[in-house]
Amino acid sequence: MTTNSKKLWNLPFMLAICGLNELPEMLEEFAPTHVVSILDPGDDRPEFSVSMNVLKLDFWDAHGMTVTSSNSALLEYAGCPSPTHAEAILEFGKTLTKGARVLTHCWAGISRSTAAAYLLACQHRPGQEFQAFEHIKRLRPQAQPNRMLVEFGDRRLGANRRMLHCLG
Repeated sequence: MTTNSKKLWNLPFMLAICGLNELPEMLEEFAPTHVVSILDPGDDRPEFSVSMNVLKLDFWDAHGMTVTSSNSALLEYAGCPSPTHAEAILEFGKTLTKGARVLTHCWAGISRSTAAAYLLACQHRPGQEFQAFEHIKRLRPQAQPNRMLVEFGDRRLGANRRMLHCLG
């Protein structure tokens, strides 16, 4: 198993991140209790055990649109990351209990899944956005969290753009 399942920072849950091609191995070796599964709209879904709490989201890996309240619904309709997606991840995060084993995945395990993991880490350690980002980079060195999803999470968590500043 990759080192991305180690508990390297003080979160109340273990966290792992992977791409779709790594998913079967991670499901077996990491044995998650919770999964955030993000794929492109219309993609076939992998099967998950009924014992896992799974959040399934479908949106493209879009990064650079300016978002206002008036075009938020349009983004979701177009299959882009939206405030609704960030809200779903954060609501899912409220279900995480101490000792949970959380796996986030997307196609490559680089952008959407790392953004989701970053939102969850920031939600559970408010004010520690830099440490949360460093944790994500240790778990997944190739991480390039989706900026749109992070922006929506930053707004929802009241992080005053600190989450975005960590991305560089």
